[in-house]
Amino acid sequence: MLRQGAIFLGLAIAGSDAQANDWDAAAAEYNKSYLQVEDCFAREPIDREACVVAGIHKCVRDLEGVLETKGLPIPGGAAVSPHEYCNYIGLDRADEHLNVVYQRILKQGPERPHDKEAVANLRAAQRLWLQFANAMCSGENIVGWHAGGSGWGAITAECTTRLSIQQAANLEDYFTIEN
Repeated sequence: MLRQGAIFLGLAIAGSDAQANDWDAAAAEYNKSYLQVEDCFAREPIDREACVVAGIHKCVRDLEGVLETKGLPIPGGAAVSPHEYCNYIGLDRADEHLNVVYQRILKQGPERPHDKEAVANLRAAQRLWLQFANAMCSGENIVGWHAGGSGWGAITAECTTRLSIQQAANLEDYFTIEN
Protein backbone atom coordinates (compact mmCIF):
# COMPACT_ATOMS: atom_id res chain seq x y z
CA MET A 1 0.00 0.00 0.00
CA LEU A 2 2.72 2.45 0.86
CA ARG A 3 5.48 1.35 -1.47
CA GLN A 4 7.02 4.82 -1.67
CA GLY A 5 9.96 3.70 0.47
CA ALA A 6 10.76 0.63 -1.61
CA ILE A 7 12.32 2.82 -4.29
CA PHE A 8 15.06 3.88 -1.91
CA LEU A 9 16.01 0.29 -1.07
CA GLY A 10 17.35 -0.23 -4.55
CA LEU A 11 19.22 3.04 -4.84
CA ALA A 12 22.89 2.90 -5.58
CA ILE A 13 25.06 5.09 -3.43
CA ALA A 14 26.84 7.63 -5.62
CA GLY A 15 29.19 10.57 -5.32
CA SER A 16 32.58 11.67 -6.62
CA ASP A 17 34.81 8.91 -8.07
CA ALA A 18 36.79 8.25 -4.88
CA GLN A 19 33.73 8.70 -2.74
CA ALA A 20 31.67 6.55 -5.11
CA ASN A 21 34.07 3.64 -4.71
CA ASP A 22 33.90 3.93 -0.92
CA TRP A 23 30.14 4.28 -0.99
CA ASP A 24 29.79 1.34 -3.40
CA ALA A 25 31.79 -0.76 -0.96
CA ALA A 26 29.61 0.48 1.90
CA ALA A 27 26.44 -0.21 -0.09
CA ALA A 28 27.57 -3.79 -0.62
CA GLU A 29 27.34 -4.23 3.17
CA TYR A 30 23.69 -3.16 3.29
CA ASN A 31 21.62 -6.22 4.08
CA LYS A 32 17.93 -6.51 4.90
CA SER A 33 18.72 -9.13 7.54
CA TYR A 34 19.97 -6.38 9.87
CA LEU A 35 16.34 -5.55 10.62
CA GLN A 36 14.88 -8.32 12.76
CA VAL A 37 11.33 -7.22 13.52
CA GLU A 38 9.22 -10.19 12.45
CA ASP A 39 8.55 -11.14 16.09
CA CYS A 40 7.24 -7.62 16.71
CA PHE A 41 4.14 -8.33 14.64
CA ALA A 42 3.28 -11.34 16.82
CA ARG A 43 3.14 -9.09 19.91
CA GLU A 44 0.15 -7.30 21.31
CA PRO A 45 -0.79 -4.31 19.12
CA ILE A 46 0.18 -1.85 21.87
CA ASP A 47 3.80 -3.09 21.80
CA ARG A 48 4.33 -3.44 18.04
CA GLU A 49 5.24 0.12 17.18
CA ALA A 50 7.87 0.45 19.93
CA CYS A 51 9.30 -2.96 19.03
CA VAL A 52 9.66 -2.09 15.32
CA VAL A 53 11.18 1.33 16.03
CA ALA A 54 13.65 -0.26 18.47
CA GLY A 55 14.48 -2.82 15.77
CA ILE A 56 15.10 -0.03 13.25
CA HIS A 57 17.48 1.71 15.67
CA LYS A 58 19.32 -1.59 16.29
CA CYS A 59 19.55 -2.13 12.52
CA VAL A 60 21.17 1.31 12.14
CA ARG A 61 23.69 0.62 14.95
CA ASP A 62 24.53 -2.83 13.58
CA LEU A 63 24.99 -1.59 10.02
CA GLU A 64 27.08 1.39 11.12
CA GLY A 65 29.17 -0.98 13.26
CA VAL A 66 29.85 -3.24 10.29
CA LEU A 67 30.85 -0.25 8.13
CA GLU A 68 33.14 1.15 10.85
CA THR A 69 34.73 -2.26 11.48
CA LYS A 70 35.54 -2.57 7.79
CA GLY A 71 36.84 1.00 7.62
CA LEU A 72 34.10 2.10 5.25
CA PRO A 73 32.48 5.54 5.38
CA ILE A 74 28.96 5.87 6.69
CA PRO A 75 27.09 7.33 3.72
CA GLY A 76 25.07 10.47 4.20
CA GLY A 77 24.01 13.55 2.31
CA ALA A 78 22.91 12.51 -1.17
CA ALA A 79 23.71 8.87 -0.43
CA VAL A 80 21.34 6.51 1.37
CA SER A 81 22.41 6.43 5.00
CA PRO A 82 22.02 3.38 7.26
CA HIS A 83 19.28 5.33 9.07
CA GLU A 84 17.29 5.78 5.86
CA TYR A 85 17.99 2.24 4.69
CA CYS A 86 16.80 0.63 7.93
CA ASN A 87 13.74 2.89 8.10
CA TYR A 88 12.73 1.97 4.56
CA ILE A 89 13.06 -1.73 5.36
CA GLY A 90 10.93 -1.10 8.46
CA LEU A 91 8.35 0.67 6.32
CA ASP A 92 8.30 -2.25 3.90
CA ARG A 93 7.75 -4.73 6.75
CA ALA A 94 5.04 -2.57 8.39
CA ASP A 95 3.35 -2.21 4.99
CA GLU A 96 3.42 -6.00 4.50
CA HIS A 97 1.86 -6.48 7.95
CA LEU A 98 -0.87 -3.92 7.24
CA ASN A 99 -1.66 -5.66 3.93
CA VAL A 100 -1.90 -9.06 5.65
CA VAL A 101 -4.29 -7.69 8.28
CA TYR A 102 -6.39 -5.87 5.67
CA GLN A 103 -6.62 -8.93 3.39
CA ARG A 104 -7.50 -11.19 6.35
CA ILE A 105 -10.34 -8.84 7.30
CA LEU A 106 -11.64 -8.70 3.72
CA LYS A 107 -11.48 -12.51 3.49
CA GLN A 108 -13.26 -12.86 6.82
CA GLY A 109 -16.01 -10.54 5.64
CA PRO A 110 -18.67 -8.74 7.66
CA GLU A 111 -21.01 -10.49 10.11
CA ARG A 112 -23.75 -10.36 7.50
CA PRO A 113 -22.12 -12.27 4.65
CA HIS A 114 -24.05 -10.47 1.91
CA ASP A 115 -23.33 -6.94 3.19
CA LYS A 116 -21.44 -5.64 0.16
CA GLU A 117 -21.87 -2.06 1.37
CA ALA A 118 -19.82 -2.82 4.50
CA VAL A 119 -16.94 -4.12 2.38
CA ALA A 120 -17.18 -1.11 0.04
CA ASN A 121 -17.15 1.22 3.06
CA LEU A 122 -14.05 -0.46 4.50
CA ARG A 123 -12.25 -0.18 1.17
CA ALA A 124 -13.21 3.49 0.84
CA ALA A 125 -12.07 4.17 4.40
CA GLN A 126 -8.74 2.45 3.77
CA ARG A 127 -8.21 4.54 0.61
CA LEU A 128 -8.88 7.68 2.65
CA TRP A 129 -6.47 6.47 5.32
CA LEU A 130 -3.79 5.99 2.64
CA GLN A 131 -4.32 9.57 1.48
CA PHE A 132 -4.05 10.76 5.08
CA ALA A 133 -0.85 8.79 5.76
CA ASN A 134 0.76 9.93 2.52
CA ALA A 135 -0.11 13.57 3.26
CA MET A 136 0.86 13.41 6.94
CA CYS A 137 4.24 11.85 6.25
CA SER A 138 5.03 13.60 2.99
CA GLY A 139 8.29 15.37 2.47
CA GLU A 140 6.39 18.59 1.89
CA ASN A 141 4.70 18.32 5.28
CA ILE A 142 7.02 16.64 7.75
CA VAL A 143 10.34 17.96 6.46
CA GLY A 144 9.37 21.49 7.41
CA TRP A 145 9.17 20.33 11.01
CA HIS A 146 12.55 18.62 10.80
CA ALA A 147 14.41 21.07 8.57
CA GLY A 148 18.17 21.28 8.61
CA GLY A 149 19.21 17.72 7.89
CA SER A 150 19.69 15.42 4.96
CA GLY A 151 17.99 12.46 6.62
CA TRP A 152 14.45 13.53 5.85
CA GLY A 153 13.81 10.24 4.06
CA ALA A 154 14.34 8.35 7.31
CA ILE A 155 11.95 10.68 9.12
CA THR A 156 9.18 10.32 6.55
CA ALA A 157 9.67 6.54 6.42
CA GLU A 158 9.50 6.27 10.21
CA CYS A 159 6.35 8.39 10.23
CA THR A 160 4.66 6.12 7.69
CA THR A 161 5.91 3.00 9.47
CA ARG A 162 4.35 4.17 12.73
CA LEU A 163 1.05 5.07 11.05
CA SER A 164 0.93 1.72 9.22
CA ILE A 165 1.43 -0.22 12.44
CA GLN A 166 -1.24 1.88 14.15
CA GLN A 167 -3.66 1.36 11.26
CA ALA A 168 -3.14 -2.41 11.32
CA ALA A 169 -3.96 -2.38 15.05
CA ASN A 170 -7.05 -0.24 14.40
CA LEU A 171 -8.26 -2.64 11.73
CA GLU A 172 -7.69 -5.62 14.01
CA ASP A 173 -9.49 -3.91 16.90
CA TYR A 174 -12.51 -2.72 14.99
CA PHE A 175 -13.01 -5.14 12.10
CA THR A 176 -11.96 -8.55 13.36
CA ILE A 177 -14.98 -10.62 14.29
CA GLU A 178 -14.49 -12.72 17.40
CA ASN A 179 -15.81 -16.27 17.00
